[in-house]
Amino acid sequence: MRLIGLISLILSFSIYAETSRDNSDLTQFDQPFLLGDWYLVNPNPEESQENFLAIKLTLDSNYSFNIDIQKRDYSVDHWEGLYTANDDTLILGLNTSEPQIYEYSANHNLLNLNGVVFTKALSNSLAGMWSSAHLTGDDVSASDVHQLDLILQPDFVFMFRVSNDDGDEAVHKGVYYTEGEHLVLLYENGEHETKYTLNSDTLTLEMEQGAMYAVLNRIR
Repeated sequence: MRLIGLISLILSFSIYAETSRDNSDLTQFDQPFLLGDWYLVNPNPEESQENFLAIKLTLDSNYSFNIDIQKRDYSVDHWEGLYTANDDTLILGLNTSEPQIYEYSANHNLLNLNGVVFTKALSNSLAGMWSSAHLTGDDVSASDVHQLDLILQPDFVFMFRVSNDDGDEAVHKGVYYTEGEHLVLLYENGEHETKYTLNSDTLTLEMEQGAMYAVLNRIR
C-alpha cells in the first residue's frame, strides 16, 4: 500500500520548468547523500497493481529534480521541477500548486521515501580498480606520493591508498558520490572533491589550485 500511495503522488504532479538555484560547490551541499540517479524497479509488473516497469528519480545539487516513469506499455511519463530537503523531509514540486511532501532517510546508495526504497546507480563505467600512471601537483610533491590506487565500488563505497618511495602507505575508506564531472570522496574526518574525466580505461582526477593531477589506468 505504501508503494501504491507513492506512485499515486508521483503521478499527480503538475510540474513546470523553472530557473534552478545554483549550488556548484558540492562540498557545501547540505544533503549530499540525496544527489544522484535513484531507481525503483517493479519486480512483478505483470502481477502488480501499479502500471510501471521502473522509475528513475534524479536529484541535482541545484535543487532540481526529474522523474521518468516507464509504464508497462513502455511509454515514459516525465516530470521535472524544484525540490528542497532537510534531514528527514523531502519536498518535490516547489514550483507547483500542490508540492508533495515525503519522509525520507538516505545513505550512500539507498533512499527510503515513505517506506519505498530506491537504489542509487552509476550512469557510467566509473566503478572499478584504478592505479596511477602519472601523478603531479603540490600536494603530491609535498607528501612525496609515488603511487595512488583507487577502488570505486558500484555501491558507492571506495578505498583510496597512497604510498611513497619508502613504502609508507596511507589508506582511506569511505563512500563517494558524483555529479557531472565532480567526484567527492567522503571518509571519517575528511572529504576530497575532484573533477574527473573518464575515457575508456583511463581516469583523470584533478583537484583545485594544482593540488593534484592524476592519470589512472583501470586494472580491473
